[in-house]
Amino acid sequence: MIKFEPWIGDNYNEGIDGKKVLVLGESHYCASLSDAHPSMTKEVIRDLFDPDSEFENYKNTYTKFAKSITGNFGKMSVEEKATFWHSVAFYNYVQEPISGPRVAPTEAQFKLSEQAFREVLATLRPDVVIAWGHRLYNHLPGDGHQGAEVHGCDGTAFETWVYPLGGGKTCKVLGIDHPSVGFSPEYWYEVITNFLVMSR
Repeated sequence: MIKFEPWIGDNYNEGIDGKKVLVLGESHYCASLSDAHPSMTKEVIRDLFDPDSEFENYKNTYTKFAKSITGNFGKMSVEEKATFWHSVAFYNYVQEPISGPRVAPTEAQFKLSEQAFREVLATLRPDVVIAWGHRLYNHLPGDGHQGAEVHGCDGTAFETWVYPLGGGKTCKVLGIDHPSVGFSPEYWYEVITNFLVMSR
């Protein structure tokens, strides 16, 4: 069951370089269970390009990720952020709120979220999925098969995964470093660009 509805940008079907991109976060953090509600994900993304919204540190994570796809490594304007987030879908995988930013979801929470993720894939039918963090990537459902490796500028190879979506369509999944502390948009720009090219 999907408890946190995905954000779907207005131009999701046009996508990035013609590819429908689903960005996959790990979880929502809530100090109280009563704060959790179905539209949380949509509200978080919409807040990223609301000119009247106050700046909060967590927004840097989303902006660094946007830079790693757009190649815009300078300061992104509100309009540029809006254009990017309206080009993708975003979904948080774990369907139970987590108590804090440094708290890892349990194995059971990952497992219980598998069916909701499959429902999202079936509905959105993305061409590619980019998972935030290798912990999340390693906890995704095991059906499907391993795809071709994608490489960074330093020659590092990154595994990809392929899910069948029915009707002869598949989607490819890439796990990246979580775009928070220590994340290099410049490095991941090349990896993600190579991934998108490989997925044509």
